[in-house]
Amino acid sequence: MMTPRLFKQLGRLGLAALTLASASLLADDTSPQAREHWHQAIEQRYGALNDASERLEASAERFCNEASDSHRQRLTRDWLEAWQAWQAVRFVDFGPIEQNSRAWQMQFWPDRKNLVGRKMQAWLAREEAPTAEQIAEDSVAAQGFPALEYLLFDDSMQGTDALAQPVACGLMSAIATHLADTAGALQRDWQRFGDHYRGTQSYTTATLHGALLALETLETKRLGEPMGLTGGSANGYLAEAWRSERSVRLIEASLRGLEDTFLPGLRTLLNARGKPDLAAEFGAGLDKARQGAAEMAAGVAPALDDRDRFRALQGLYVQVGQLRHRLETIGHELGMVRGFNSSDGD
Repeated sequence: MMTPRLFKQLGRLGLAALTLASASLLADDTSPQAREHWHQAIEQRYGALNDASERLEASAERFCNEASDSHRQRLTRDWLEAWQAWQAVRFVDFGPIEQNSRAWQMQFWPDRKNLVGRKMQAWLAREEAPTAEQIAEDSVAAQGFPALEYLLFDDSMQGTDALAQPVACGLMSAIATHLADTAGALQRDWQRFGDHYRGTQSYTTATLHGALLALETLETKRLGEPMGLTGGSANGYLAEAWRSERSVRLIEASLRGLEDTFLPGLRTLLNARGKPDLAAEFGAGLDKARQGAAEMAAGVAPALDDRDRFRALQGLYVQVGQLRHRLETIGHELGMVRGFNSSDGD
């Protein structure tokens, strides 16, 4: 069980990337109100992730008990919905998510050395499928949504018969169970974390920083790098979910999570500062980017060789950069200064 001491340790880890220009943000009477909004919204998101992960676990078990094309289609749908539920709360990079590298357990990415593929190939070559406990003790490359993506979409796993094999099906079921266990623990621990989060002023800044880092990662790593816009060559294998060609659906889910989960608390802070226009501008930008992503084709990698689809991706890249800049401006308005970036050195 998460203890108050562990909460404080996690808080120090999450806040190590921050410095404050002044105490004005932390002393603001609206700060606890914003954290109340955020805590409730994040709790709902973790609940949605838990529910989606449980449906995925049940869907995996259903397929393994009676393999069919219809059950595989439902399994694929439940897998994507659960991954999208994770993306919607992925910006929360502090608190219980820091325990035992849970974020990496949910999604091992970037995977420049194809560790997910190598891990899955190694498990598939065994005579017996692993248990969920064995998956929990294995590398994070074998534990999350990308591992399931390999089993569902890799060229070597095409067709219902390949996935229905005892080792493959058992491996898939074990990974799905581990994901459900992790999501359930996150939901419970976030509920226990509530009093500490609501009562600790510095988590206002931590929440702002988490959203800003999420936009920065979306701009540079999730879009810029695979598109060849950050100094390297375009490479579709650098995109998330390249095997399933669902990269843009995950981006859409991330933007929706920021819009539904982060924006309400931010609006509370800015309204109290007499800056509702900043919240409105940021919210309008989020909505436009999310709607644009929703209307685009689902994959980043296929768009690299299609002029019109690439142009649409470029537009999304620009919009995300504008959102990142707006939130930086808001952060300065609220007294937050960027310090050491926890993603540096990756």
